[in-house]
Amino acid sequence: MSINTIIPEHIEIFRSIISHLPQTFDTHCFIKRFMKEFQIEYVRLLIQYDQDPFEKVHNQIGRILLNKKTSLSIRPNGKEKSDNIFGIQTENEKWEKI
Repeated sequence: MSINTIIPEHIEIFRSIISHLPQTFDTHCFIKRFMKEFQIEYVRLLIQYDQDPFEKVHNQIGRILLNKKTSLSIRPNGKEKSDNIFGIQTENEKWEKI
């Protein structure tokens, strides 16, 4: 199941989250804010998967940021390493608001 199914208004939610983030942010930062502000929706997404739920949901979130970047008024700004939700530094996309 996808974010589109669980959260039909996901673009508005994504815009709201982005509005509260700094001018530049990374995907991990976005995910952490999403998890905090939309806990129930986040858990609903996770329970759809028997294997690798965090990876699959976080990949979906990253794809939406990339695929909807114009309507979200953001642009990719390179890669950077930051702590994921498990505190492990991994490379992810850096974004800039436009």
